[in-house]
Amino acid sequence: MRRLSLTNLETLCWIARLGSFTAAARRLNTTQPAISGRVKELEQSLRVKLFHRQGRRMELTILGRELVERAQPLLNRLEDVVISLENPAAATGIIRMGVGEMVAVTWFGALMARLQENMPRVTYQIEVDLTVNMRQKLELGQLDLAIVAAPLDSNRLATTSLGTVNLLWVIAPGVRAAAQRKGLDLAHIFTTHPIWALARPSHMFPSAMETLRKYGATQSNISTCNSLQSMLETVVAGGGISLLPENLVAPRIRRRELVPLSAALPPERLEFVIARHRDQEQAIIRHIVELSVAASAFLGHDAAASAHLQKGR
Repeated sequence: MRRLSLTNLETLCWIARLGSFTAAARRLNTTQPAISGRVKELEQSLRVKLFHRQGRRMELTILGRELVERAQPLLNRLEDVVISLENPAAATGIIRMGVGEMVAVTWFGALMARLQENMPRVTYQIEVDLTVNMRQKLELGQLDLAIVAAPLDSNRLATTSLGTVNLLWVIAPGVRAAAQRKGLDLAHIFTTHPIWALARPSHMFPSAMETLRKYGATQSNISTCNSLQSMLETVVAGGGISLLPENLVAPRIRRRELVPLSAALPPERLEFVIARHRDQEQAIIRHIVELSVAASAFLGHDAAASAHLQKGR
């Protein structure tokens, strides 16, 4: 038997993870014929058939699946030898990372600066998307990591907590003052003012709807948007009420551009995690997870500051 090529073994594992020769070619920055050639070389070296055609798809054979199960941990350990946690500056490659808008517009920039300082030879492909889309891409192997809202109910994914963030109901000061002059209680405010909610299937949507149902609001005055920043600017301009992340609205509250809607509304809590496929346990992935935990603005939440913001002082 001829000596096996590590490149060919890696190619086989990527085909298995991504589900097609074409996807593996894109991930490895090569062509589909090159991927097919590597598989053929591996089959000739082992003298076994690794794939069989199932309709239009090429499926792993039993021997092919067994080889992937044995090879993937070995490839991960080999990468750990070459790229150790003690020397992250030696890391190279492309990391595909997903992030929600809440993180993207707050502390993600600080994380990226830290990552590039620690691993200057690594490049990144960043996607800003909803949790439901990023979860699917993680499971399909189209993302290596993603910072998403929890929980993620999937046995294919491993997660590490990044802490929680408060969600506050906010309103422009002038709009709240006008409602107070009219003597409107919360139920009347929720039913007579425009309300902005992050669109389904975001994790924030159910939290908003639960409070709105409690106060008798109907769908007639509820609008949705897929951008937190757009909703923030709309509320600042006096265009309605919204449930928004504390870390996003805090500067606007300090500048008196926004105020909490009511002290009677306790903040909602939303947990965030950094998630990756359970097969992704290489040193570079673990290092990114550790730096994300260290950089997260959700950890070590300052309760006193939160109370201060709730009062709108």
